[in-house]
Amino acid sequence: MPPVATGRRAHGRASHEAPVVVRLLEHVPAWARAGGNAAAAGRVLLLFGGAVVIIGALSLGVDGRGLAVLAGTSGAMLGLVALSLRVRWHADGWGTLAFPLALLLALGAVGLTTTGIASAFVGLIPLCFVYAGLFHPGRAALALLPAAFGAYTAMATTLNGNAVVRLLIYAVTWWGTAQVIALATAYQRDIRRRLRTDARTDVLTSLGNRRDLDERLAGAVPGDCVVIADLDHFKRVNDTRGHAAGDLVLERFGHVLAEHLRRRDYAARYGGEEFVLILPRTEPVQAMNTLRALRAEWAEEGTGVTFSAGIALLTPGTPAASALAAADIALYRAKQAGRDRFRIATEALAAARRPAAAERQGPGQHRPGVRDHSSDRPDGRRDQHVGC
Repeated sequence: MPPVATGRRAHGRASHEAPVVVRLLEHVPAWARAGGNAAAAGRVLLLFGGAVVIIGALSLGVDGRGLAVLAGTSGAMLGLVALSLRVRWHADGWGTLAFPLALLLALGAVGLTTTGIASAFVGLIPLCFVYAGLFHPGRAALALLPAAFGAYTAMATTLNGNAVVRLLIYAVTWWGTAQVIALATAYQRDIRRRLRTDARTDVLTSLGNRRDLDERLAGAVPGDCVVIADLDHFKRVNDTRGHAAGDLVLERFGHVLAEHLRRRDYAARYGGEEFVLILPRTEPVQAMNTLRALRAEWAEEGTGVTFSAGIALLTPGTPAASALAAADIALYRAKQAGRDRFRIATEALAAARRPAAAERQGPGQHRPGVRDHSSDRPDGRRDQHVGC
């Protein structure tokens, strides 16, 4: 199961990119990669096709008129490459099929305006289907077939029954090439996705692991709440019931977290019996209410194990690591108060409240400190101990 980004698992849309081609495109200048890898590969396709046409024309010794036509065709493709740098391409869209279509139209134009040399460039047609297979679903090849038929017909020296049969064979081969490449690319993407998921998933709880958590913390913003939850007396569970029972408790707690949290929330196993929650756009009091509801749901599991938690608000200018450390201190205070309790790190609350208090009070007025009112006992009474 993938790491929990939400209570019901959120999945991003896969990008239609071939990892091998992506690595090759890393050698392309940054300005040429504008619009994504599919657009960059399309530009390479047009530039390569234009270069082949010019070099082939010089090698075949065409006359001045034919050379002018081929130079004009190559210039048009170069102009399309320049124009593509100003177009806003969608990574998962079909718009980049314009690149192979442009090459096929250029080949058709060469066939219609020259005599005897166009058939030398038929080998460029399969490259259009290779491109389609690399960056688009297999069915995209169907959109290229009419243009490929037209280009081949214009480039053929003779058009008889045998030529038609060859064209049909070529068409099946072109289409099949695109399908095989598209399937191989999809398989490779799936393998990469699985490896990425496995590298960021805690095997026991199916939540995120430390590596995934670090990435999520880096993306946290002011206004988010960071929570550290720790199962109380968990060592006693392992010592009295065995490690298998302890693993089952961890697994069930992870499941409760995944099912209880909101779609935008995130949970990870921090290590051992500790878990970290990132609650976007959440006030500490709201986080407290979330933990109370989670406590009630966890109690219904009947494990007999409680949990304590520390809550910290991420404020402007405060690194997420500092908020995590503050939540850890608040968790320690909750443990000190008797466990099965939640604490809010008041330093983060003070920082968040200070600007609002400054607006309400005059420049010389006394500003009272912020006391911790985060005590939370199962019996509803407040502790006498003041947390951090």
